[in-house]
Amino acid sequence: MNFDNIDWEAMWREECSRGPWKEGAAAKDLWDKRAPRFNKGVKRQNDDTDGEKHDYISKMLQRIRVQPDWTVLDIGCGPGTLGIPLAKKAKSVTGLDVSPEMLRFLGENAEKNGLDNVNCVNASWQDTFAGDLIEPHDVIVASRSLMGAEVKNALIAIDGLARRSVYVTFPVIHLSLDWDAYEAIGRGRKKHPSYIYILNMLYQMNIQANLELLESEVRFEFASVEDAMEQTGWRTGQMSDEEGGKLRGFFEDMFASQTEPPFVHNGRSLWALVWWEKGERRDLS
Repeated sequence: MNFDNIDWEAMWREECSRGPWKEGAAAKDLWDKRAPRFNKGVKRQNDDTDGEKHDYISKMLQRIRVQPDWTVLDIGCGPGTLGIPLAKKAKSVTGLDVSPEMLRFLGENAEKNGLDNVNCVNASWQDTFAGDLIEPHDVIVASRSLMGAEVKNALIAIDGLARRSVYVTFPVIHLSLDWDAYEAIGRGRKKHPSYIYILNMLYQMNIQANLELLESEVRFEFASVEDAMEQTGWRTGQMSDEEGGKLRGFFEDMFASQTEPPFVHNGRSLWALVWWEKGERRDLS
């Protein structure tokens, strides 16, 4: 069998069809609702305060190489988790996000940090690439944001827009807490499409990509069992009354030894960082 004839994109699409992830404009309301909590994470990172912590951000910032005269495109930028610290190093950062609320917080965070080099584009990456809404940038980052069925089209567009390098991440274990919660309500361990499809699609695109698995320690604080259910439930999607009861019991048991809120959970996540520099191409000779 010829490797180049294997349809890795079809396999990725099939995996995506089994998941509940919303794409493009359909996800706007979901991310608008999540924006305040995401923004609290940005503040904690900037202030280096106690509370919820994810060392994924610091690990990513150690690996993304930028220079003072380079431009950065941050796809699925949120409130500036990566974009704000990158803007302190780069000539400019363009934040692309489908959620107006995420971009509102991004603008506020840029102002609070005295940054005038952060630009916002309110659109989905699907619409952006289809409509040629973005000009080329030196570095393109898509951190935990390319989870749609049209990922190959996105990779082609991103590679075409990048002058120097690209950094994209995909979940291996989104959160260990999620997996435990899925099992508790009887849905088993929900799987994400494997990053191996991405590597193989890039290889067929003549791109010699690099791979690193980033294990991240995560700490969550919940104001109540109801808060924990809400924060987990947005990923499980609609639950039956029976499933909701099982999820409540799961969190009540988990926090039984903690006498008062905030209820703390320490866990981990695992991410596949796929990155390449322009010019890193397969030898087809």
